[in-house]
Amino acid sequence: MMQRYFFYLLLLLIPIVSNAQSDGFVDNASIIADKIEIDANGNLKAKGNVEIRHNNNILKASEISYSKNVDELSVVGPLSFLDSSNNEITADNAVFKNDFQEAVLLATRVILENQLEIAAEQLITTINNQGKFTHVAATSCQSCENEKPFWVIKANKVIHDKNLKTIYFYEALIEILGLPVFYIPYLSIPDPAVQRATGFLAPEFMSNSRLDFGMKLPFFIPIEEDKDITLTTFLTPNTNTVEIRYRHAFQRGDLILDSAITKDTLYQDDLRGYFSLNGHLLLNNGYNLNYAVERVSDSAYLGDYGYSGRNGLSSGLSYTKAERSRLLETSLGLVQSLYKDDISKVTIDSHGFYTQDLELSQSAGRLYLSTEFVGSWRDATHDIAGRDVARIGSKIEWQKTSISSFGLEYGSNLQYNHDIFLVSQDSRYKRSQTFSSIGGNLYARYPLISNTFKGKHLLEPLGQIASGWREESKVVSDESTHTELDMGNLLEISRFAASDRYENGVHSAYGLRYSFDSNQSYSFEIGFGKVLRKKINSEFTESSGLQGVKSDNFITSNVNLPLNSYLSFQGLIDDNMASKKSIFNGGFDYKKTQFEAEYSYLQPDPMELRNNPVEEWSINNIVNINDNWKFSSNLRFDETEDH
Repeated sequence: MMQRYFFYLLLLLIPIVSNAQSDGFVDNASIIADKIEIDANGNLKAKGNVEIRHNNNILKASEISYSKNVDELSVVGPLSFLDSSNNEITADNAVFKNDFQEAVLLATRVILENQLEIAAEQLITTINNQGKFTHVAATSCQSCENEKPFWVIKANKVIHDKNLKTIYFYEALIEILGLPVFYIPYLSIPDPAVQRATGFLAPEFMSNSRLDFGMKLPFFIPIEEDKDITLTTFLTPNTNTVEIRYRHAFQRGDLILDSAITKDTLYQDDLRGYFSLNGHLLLNNGYNLNYAVERVSDSAYLGDYGYSGRNGLSSGLSYTKAERSRLLETSLGLVQSLYKDDISKVTIDSHGFYTQDLELSQSAGRLYLSTEFVGSWRDATHDIAGRDVARIGSKIEWQKTSISSFGLEYGSNLQYNHDIFLVSQDSRYKRSQTFSSIGGNLYARYPLISNTFKGKHLLEPLGQIASGWREESKVVSDESTHTELDMGNLLEISRFAASDRYENGVHSAYGLRYSFDSNQSYSFEIGFGKVLRKKINSEFTESSGLQGVKSDNFITSNVNLPLNSYLSFQGLIDDNMASKKSIFNGGFDYKKTQFEAEYSYLQPDPMELRNNPVEEWSINNIVNINDNWKFSSNLRFDETEDH
């Protein structure tokens, strides 16, 4: 009957070690095997489930034999070897020397840092930390017996220099999905243990209707540990572009510079390009300083190359500090319009905001004090189109919330606003006006929870009654231009985004939330909200849903299903079941595939400078081929433009 033995060779091989002139190959090692034999000359043989541990190296094999005279360990496989750097090696047979520093392995497979897999007919490792592979196939797909690797590098010879942390390929052929696509006589890549190394990054293949099909090939250059640069060539039949990204990390901040230079067939006689600088600094006094600079050669460049879909460039500074009970924000920005027809090409915006909350006694609630400055200056001198405007506002707000012994939450708010409006280059408004506004509300919500064996139900009715007052007047309004009704502002005194407008009169609101969370893999929720008032408020836009005596019905719903899939809807629907605003989307994220589709609709509204409806749908898809490669696509279709 076979028996297992455990030996510490320092004790087991006393006659061998005592006669050695230097430490033997397995000195201070441990061996586990079904059977171990030692002859009179100190040679060792082990068979059956052999495991050797030595200097953080672990060898497992079917059979080993150790020759004392030449200090050589022969191994019969299949064998597995985990070295001190956690690199995994498998082979059919092997010979080790010099404390595992020298070896010859046949039919071997090596996994470096759990990232790069190299399969070879033979591997020879030497004492100078070099590994030489012959007839090699390398890929990032580990043990791809059940799937075809996306990419493979095949080479006659590969050298892994551990000192330089570089892998060299000779006579290399690159295959993608089994098809040979590129041959190069010499190729080097960094060892997977290297976090930052000079060399090419994964290419990106892309196509769009303006530039045709092309490829981006980035080249990464680490300058020092805190800075690097990436140069990317972007080539298509219609363009030659070089992109530059510089990154610099500081002890208390960072800086990122992005730019591109282009020569293309869209603007044949001109160089095109853009420049973007973004940075952040954490100052000693706890303030955060953010800065940004953007420039572009022409209005179409960012859209042509997919860098941005924005219609303007933003540059500026912001200075902020946030504490538990106070917040300070200041910013100064310059916006450059990319629309050719805009009369005002440059707008300078400034903003300052400070708020502090004071906790009164437990029964007296909280008091919030805030002040704000908002201003914009346009470079045009035309009346109305070149309007310059500023608002200086102060606000005092008191809030009190309580919860009864049976779970009813109720509370009230009171607020007072004082605003000064300054206007120039707009003959429709007075140059300066001062107004005060005051409002208050009472609200309640009652969450009801029921736990059953199928899941948890939550039903929450909510409602409020509120009143606001400000003297009716004609005031410039550049801030509250697009007001939305949703569950977030249903219980508000005024639903305008800023105090340049105020919701006058008595109004009430009510709503209902219901959700169900199953004990399995699905859940859903639905919400409904509506506002009632005494008379029409014409300051709200038609598409806000808030203009009438009865508001439109705000409806939101969300369903989470198995396979990480979901469906959701948000919209405003009037009493005749006609939609004014709606967004419907759905998608799933399952295994390697992510899919999302969205449909959106906005009715025409001249008050929001929208004379035609907006109706479009989009489809986005991502397929993760493996850890390093993915395929993505996106499609957007404008139903109004039929494009």
